[in-house]
Amino acid sequence: MPLSQAALAAPKGHRFRALGLTALALIGAGVVMCARADDRPFLRTTHAMAADDDEAWELSSTLVVNRRGQALSVQMERDLSSTQRLEIELGKATRPDAPEPEQGLRLRSLWVSPQDLGWGLATKLGVEPSLDGHGARQQALAVVSLPLAQERLWLHANAGWQWQRTSGVGTQRAQVSTLAAHWVWTPQRWAYVEGTRTSDGRDRLLHLGVRHWLQHHKLALDTGWGRQNGNEHRGDFVAINLSWFDLNF
Repeated sequence: MPLSQAALAAPKGHRFRALGLTALALIGAGVVMCARADDRPFLRTTHAMAADDDEAWELSSTLVVNRRGQALSVQMERDLSSTQRLEIELGKATRPDAPEPEQGLRLRSLWVSPQDLGWGLATKLGVEPSLDGHGARQQALAVVSLPLAQERLWLHANAGWQWQRTSGVGTQRAQVSTLAAHWVWTPQRWAYVEGTRTSDGRDRLLHLGVRHWLQHHKLALDTGWGRQNGNEHRGDFVAINLSWFDLNF
C-alpha cells in the first residue's frame, strides 16, 4: 500500500489532509454511483446470509491506504435470485507494492439459508485477472455463517483453495481460510473483525473497524484499521468503504 516519495517526504499534517480529501472524494463518487456489497465491511471474507431483494443491485467503493500507497476498488453486485449472487469488482493501485486492489468476477450460491435452519451455507467461485506475468487467479470457497446472541452477533468462516499459473513454475495452489464476525452494537453502528491467511504465506491479514449506518439498510460508511504480514504485502493500513444497498435501476 504505497504512498509516493513526495507524500512520504511531506509533513504529517499534509498527509492526513490528503487522506481526508481522498476519503471525501471517495464518498462523493459513491453518492454519484450509488452502492452496498456482499463482502463488505470485510476485505477478504464473504457471508452466507439471505438476500433482502431477489433483483436488487448493490455497490461499494473501497479505499485502502498505507505508508507506501493506496488502492481503490469498486464492487457491483446483482442478486440473480434468492440463492444466486453475481459480483463484479474493478480496482487500481498507485504502485506495485501498494495494497492489492480487489478485482475479479465471482458467483455466490446459497445452499442453506439462515431463515430456514438458523445457519447459512454457501459456495463461492471466483476468478481474478492475470497480473505481472502470472495467470488468472481462481478460487473456490465454502462459506458458513452462524448467528448468536439473538442474531446480534454473526460469525462467518470461509475455507477453500486458490490456484494460479506462473511462468516457469506451473500451477501454484494454496489453501485459503478466513474467520470474521460482526456485532450489532447499536441500530446505527456495527463492529467487525476478520483474520485471513493462505497456506503459501502470500496473504495474512487482520482487519477490524466500525460500520456507521448513514441511512439504515441503505447507505453505510465503514472505517477500519488493519495489518498485513504476508510475503507480498506487509504493514499497517486504513480502509474506508462506502456501500449502498437494495438499488433498483
